[in-house]
Amino acid sequence: MREKNYNFNISLGKKIKEYREFNNLTQEIVAKELDVATNHYGRIERGENSCTIQNLIKLCSILNTTPNNLLCEFINNTSDDFFTYFNTLSIEDKFVLKEISILLLSKYKNK
Repeated sequence: MREKNYNFNISLGKKIKEYREFNNLTQEIVAKELDVATNHYGRIERGENSCTIQNLIKLCSILNTTPNNLLCEFINNTSDDFFTYFNTLSIEDKFVLKEISILLLSKYKNK
């Protein structure tokens, strides 16, 4: 079980780092907003420390994302092809898809 948690922590940490870099934030800035020491935050990104649910929620706010974007790859739901494909997109492509979705929703709201 420890190895499975460790692999989860590494994968989640990589995803968190990817979103931090996409938002042009430093570890120091995120750690300060998260109210943890910078070295502790660095260990979260490297998968050496786990991330609490409370900190995960704060991170989503700081990184301008959702828990789904950070955790989607860990949820085995083969019945929904959209999320399977969505998870393979880069952050940039996910952002573009989000903007397209907003545009489409506004189009239908105005009818």
